[in-house]
Amino acid sequence: MSARTRDGGPGGRDASPPGAGATRTPRQRLRALLRREAFAFGVLREVLGLSLRQLEEELRHVARSARGQGERLVAEPARCLACGFRFRDRETRHLHAPGRCPRCRSERIADPSYRLERRDEAG
Repeated sequence: MSARTRDGGPGGRDASPPGAGATRTPRQRLRALLRREAFAFGVLREVLGLSLRQLEEELRHVARSARGQGERLVAEPARCLACGFRFRDRETRHLHAPGRCPRCRSERIADPSYRLERRDEAG
């Protein structure tokens, strides 16, 4: 009797190509995504299926481990869509967008976005 994949095909292993995310942990998938391009916090939550707190924990861990691999987590801060206020000091405590703007009180806040980039040898 031949081995079957989860989708019923031959092969005995998951039919997904290597690196497609079928057997990768959420943290590994997060790192792979952030290496390709910048993603908004909300998009990462949807793609990875994580809660707000889980994603914050994963991002903090990715930031710590990236330093040891010659990378850094770059954050574009959340901003108010009504008045343009940028939440620059917020990232040390919260990695997600706040509920409202302290300047104009609007609730139209763009999520912060994150990406991984290689550190320069000189910097």
